[in-house]
Amino acid sequence: MGVRFYADNWLTASAGVGLLRVLEKIGVNWKPFVNGNVIEIPEDTFQGIAEHYTEYILADFTLENLENMLEKGKINVYNNIVLQKIGDFYSNSPLTNPSSTKRANKRFEEFYEKEKDSRRLYDFTKTVVRDFVREQLDELLKSKRSNKLCFFCQERKAYIKKDKVKTFDATNFTPLGASPETLENLFWNGRSNMYLCPECEIFLYFSAFGFTRTPRRTYLFVYAPDLGTAYNLNNILAQEGTKSVISRTIVEASKMVEGRKAEWILENIYIVEIEKVGDAQANIYTLNISAKLARAIKEMINEYPPLFDDIFDSFIEYVYSGRSLYEFLFSILSGFFYSERYKNLSGRKSMLIRKGKGLDYLPKNLTFFIKFQEVLNMEDKEKISRQVNWAYGEGLSLRKAYFDELGNDKARKKIESISYRILEAVRRRDTDAFEQNLIRAYLEVEREIPYVFVEALKDGGFNRIAYAFLIGLNGKDRELSEVKESE
Repeated sequence: MGVRFYADNWLTASAGVGLLRVLEKIGVNWKPFVNGNVIEIPEDTFQGIAEHYTEYILADFTLENLENMLEKGKINVYNNIVLQKIGDFYSNSPLTNPSSTKRANKRFEEFYEKEKDSRRLYDFTKTVVRDFVREQLDELLKSKRSNKLCFFCQERKAYIKKDKVKTFDATNFTPLGASPETLENLFWNGRSNMYLCPECEIFLYFSAFGFTRTPRRTYLFVYAPDLGTAYNLNNILAQEGTKSVISRTIVEASKMVEGRKAEWILENIYIVEIEKVGDAQANIYTLNISAKLARAIKEMINEYPPLFDDIFDSFIEYVYSGRSLYEFLFSILSGFFYSERYKNLSGRKSMLIRKGKGLDYLPKNLTFFIKFQEVLNMEDKEKISRQVNWAYGEGLSLRKAYFDELGNDKARKKIESISYRILEAVRRRDTDAFEQNLIRAYLEVEREIPYVFVEALKDGGFNRIAYAFLIGLNGKDRELSEVKESE
């Protein structure tokens, strides 16, 4: 029988993913070890856990790295190597705390005083790191056990440290755990029951390897209730960056499993973001994927227009927070129509306004956001797509009629005036004002208003019809042929 661990929350799942990444790195086939959210490591593999851990830390440590450190006078080589990998997660642990690591640094310093050959120093540095990690983990495993069951595995006994039963806290997991004094205040009887066995503590030291660091110096992890799925999804995140974290998470999860299990996994996936705000403090955010959002992303995300990649984060923020994408669209259109109004822009909303200000015309792929919102509202995708494309095409056809009959200058002024009034009607959700402006717009060029407008507005489609028509009215003439073909 091996050593079992349970990945049943984001912290233990991130440790599980980190452990699987380490095993993958050293060439161990881990698939036989995983069953759902349980990972069982064979005894002989677990006995070499310190070496495996160190090998992963040293994977990209080179002779050039060491020479650069020494050139800058950084002879605390253990700290410089290890803290880069795990310092943000375990800055107060036995593996990183200066009161512990000074032994390893002193050992290197003594060798450095006698040896100047770079290659021998490099080899000795790796030995120092390996030996120290092994010593710390071996010491942990030899700890005296209590009669309390470990909170995380509910199988092994928690160990005793400084005459107290060890609990999960900031002593080992800064900033992921609270201080022992604060932690006890969170429990009914004033005592933490998050007891910790040595094996689970070692397991949790792998969570740093499960997260992906972003350019904003935050850490992301995709939680899924199945450890194999979580492993695959976090590899996608690590390889493709933050833009893919939502879309590929949903799409890939749906491919990996089928039927009811797929629905269950999609509804139970969430994303954890850790934002370091100090050496001992971090903000932790979680983003849950609702069933409606999972469905909409699964159906629509592959159609997301590349032109709007730079506001993808804002798009995700809107749909996650439950804010309407019509509000999102209104900001873009406001920037397009009222660019002179906006000076000294700041904040997240300003990104959308700036995007609108930078557009020469309103491209058809803006209608993606209309369609996405309606699918999110549980509307039929095909029906919505036909209706939105039709309204966009009507706006584009009317634009062409204006230019054909009124000439360029007059047509631009007329379209601009109509667009302002329609946008204001949209802002107020004033159906009557929209219809009156629609009548004037068609009468100007002696065109009959298509009856489908009436039907669509009766159907509760005011937003989708008004926005799609407005986008078409301010679109590009060359897109008219594409619209007619799709019709």
